Amino acid sequence: MTIILPSTLYTEVQETFLLQGNTEGEVQITEMIFCPATGKRGVVPEVAAAWRDYHRHTVWSFNPWTGANRTLPDIQEDPYGRLLLPPGEKLTKEFEAHTLLYLRAAGAISQFKRAGWTAKFDAVPLIVELRNAEHTLTFRLTETRDEERFYQLLRLEAWRLASE
Repeated sequence: MTIILPSTLYTEVQETFLLQGNTEGEVQITEMIFCPATGKRGVVPEVAAAWRDYHRHTVWSFNPWTGANRTLPDIQEDPYGRLLLPPGEKLTKEFEAHTLLYLRAAGAISQFKRAGWTAKFDAVPLIVELRNAEHTLTFRLTETRDEERFYQLLRLEAWRLASE
C-alpha cells in the first residue's frame, strides 16, 4: 500500500507508513548528503540532529537527502525539516501518530477556512491559531483538552453553516 501525503508535509513517504507493529528505528538518522540551507554537497555535520544543534534557527530550504528545493508552504510549515523522511527509513509509531494528527488538523483547517476563519498552523508542535472578525483562538493539538475544543468548535461551525 502506498500512501501519498500532502507535499506540504513530506516530499515522499513510501509503503512504510502503516506497517503494523513497526517500532524499530529512529527518524532522520541517515547521513545527509546536501546542506539543508544551501543545497550544496558535503554537509558537515552529516546527521540531522547534530546539524540542527550546530546551525540553530537556520531554515532548511533544501531536502538534505535528495538535494531538492523545498516549496514555500513546506518551509513555512516545517522550517527546520523535522518532518522530512530520508529515503529508506521507516517511520516510528510516534511519527505515525504525529502524521495522523497533522492530517486530521489540516482537513479541519480547510473546513474552518470555508466558514470564514483564517488559520496559522505550525506542523511540528501541532499548534493551530484560528482567527475570525471577533476571535483569535490558539489550540495545542498535542494536549487532549485543546484538541477536543478544536473539534468541538469545528462541529459548531459546521452546524452554523448548515443552518444558515
